[in-house]
Amino acid sequence: MNKQVEAMTGLFIVSYEIGGEMPGAPLFKVNFSVYTPGETVSGMGHITQATNPPLDIATSLGGQYTYMCVMPKNCHILVTAIGHPMIKWPQGGGVGPVIPPNVELRMVLGEDWKSGTANYKYQDGKGSWHEVTDAPVRIVSGNALM
Repeated sequence: MNKQVEAMTGLFIVSYEIGGEMPGAPLFKVNFSVYTPGETVSGMGHITQATNPPLDIATSLGGQYTYMCVMPKNCHILVTAIGHPMIKWPQGGGVGPVIPPNVELRMVLGEDWKSGTANYKYQDGKGSWHEVTDAPVRIVSGNALM
């Protein structure tokens, strides 16, 4: 396990941008809180793309991470998360309906949590699924790892 993360116990915040290097490519912004004792992540994501009509998908993300070490000096972090549409439910409105996911995310990061690659799928407003593979991931901010 990464000694830097091993020394941290509790919760830290980190934000990423996935893709978006090429003109017209989708950009997936992710803000996670990482809970190290449970190896879980939760947060929000936003996928945009300058198309006609513009792509604008917001999602509430939850998932987990694990360390993948194939050799002592070669470790990566696998982050998997499922996203659901954000719905404003009235306070005291009860449990609500079962909402199917609108995003699936798989990121492989370096052991410093700062960069990597991602594959993700998202569902557009018409119900069609789209897949993005090998998108570069870069950290935008993180209070524990900078």
